[in-house]
Amino acid sequence: MPAIDRIVVDRAPWATRVAFLSAGEVVDLWIEAADRPSLLGGIALGRVVALHRDTGSATVAVPGAEVHVTTRTLVEGAAVLVQITRDTISAKRAVARLGVELASGSLVLTSHTAGVGLSAAIGGKARRSAIRSALAASAPNDAGLLVRSTGADIPIEDLVADAEHLAQRWNALSERSALLEPPAWLQPPIPIVTAARSHAPGVEPEIDESGEAFEECGGGDALAGALAHRVPLEGGGELVVDMVEAATLVDVNLPSGGGAEGFRRANEAAGLAAIRQMRLRGVHGTVLLDLPRMTDRATRKRIQERIAEQAATDPVGTRVLGWTPGGMLEIVREGARRPLADDLLTDPREPASSPRAVAWDALRAARREANRIARPRLCVAPAVAAWFDGPGQPILQVERRRLGHLSVRVDPALSGNAFRVESEV
Repeated sequence: MPAIDRIVVDRAPWATRVAFLSAGEVVDLWIEAADRPSLLGGIALGRVVALHRDTGSATVAVPGAEVHVTTRTLVEGAAVLVQITRDTISAKRAVARLGVELASGSLVLTSHTAGVGLSAAIGGKARRSAIRSALAASAPNDAGLLVRSTGADIPIEDLVADAEHLAQRWNALSERSALLEPPAWLQPPIPIVTAARSHAPGVEPEIDESGEAFEECGGGDALAGALAHRVPLEGGGELVVDMVEAATLVDVNLPSGGGAEGFRRANEAAGLAAIRQMRLRGVHGTVLLDLPRMTDRATRKRIQERIAEQAATDPVGTRVLGWTPGGMLEIVREGARRPLADDLLTDPREPASSPRAVAWDALRAARREANRIARPRLCVAPAVAAWFDGPGQPILQVERRRLGHLSVRVDPALSGNAFRVESEV
């Protein structure tokens, strides 16, 4: 699959949606709710609120949340420096590392090590010695520097400039941490547009506040498919996606016929479609892909290789581990952001939009109808109205000011996903 060449950002007061495209096809989708922003990349001076000796971990309070840290060395009540590496998912806390890692070019500064380390890919004894000597003078006394493999051919003076930049950032964080009481952000979480730039380096996001560009590029259709329980396959058949606590299960139903070669092609196409759905949905962790049984080892190997090739194009690390004894293909996808289902579905096992997601759709509809209706009113189900009365109230106020008028009426007859935009007059 070609690299990402376009980023479309739909920025609304209630949520930001991002579609990443490759050769005109939506390949990644991100959503960040205004009332549940991502914590990724944030660096905080936190406070240890609980120790879990049996698991060698601790709970650390950061601004507005608690995070999980793996450690056996902390003391309850202590102030600690942490960096968020994985978002909150459902009832699971966000995950953080002790200390920080700061990157610039081919260099990484790590607060939990000392000295200068070099990737094994950097060859030449003289070259390695020269890099170590040049960077040693720039490395902070209380942090280390690591040169990645991409630094093999970079001029030493450029590496030194990156090292000095990282040292300045680290010193500024250290000085700030000495002045604050935990919990406090030393560096706020990374904004979603900034993160999108890092996800596809060199591609500048197109920011649109109307939602039209997101729909026109195919983001809306891709999002609907990424939330569906059943995904039709070209040529017939379907994927059935079930997300549970421990893993994501993808069952493949294929039509009969087509002979041995047709069966192989259909299995291969279904496997590639499953990889695409994993990316679009933001799935991470273990995925078990249940393709119709293939007894021929050469065919299974070929299909596994094709699926692995597709998985290798994912900017998020995805490993195809192989076939289980029961005949399922086991895949592991690393991921730090929340899956789409966590923000948009009430229960991933029963794919019905959450009240918050329905409210977002209703607000978008009100915007579209604003030129036709002088005094718009949203008629929504009780659960959606309750969201507007609770966490959605600030967003509703923003839209009222924008449109001049907007009211909400409860209609118990409406199903959870249904709503109407009508005029009060």
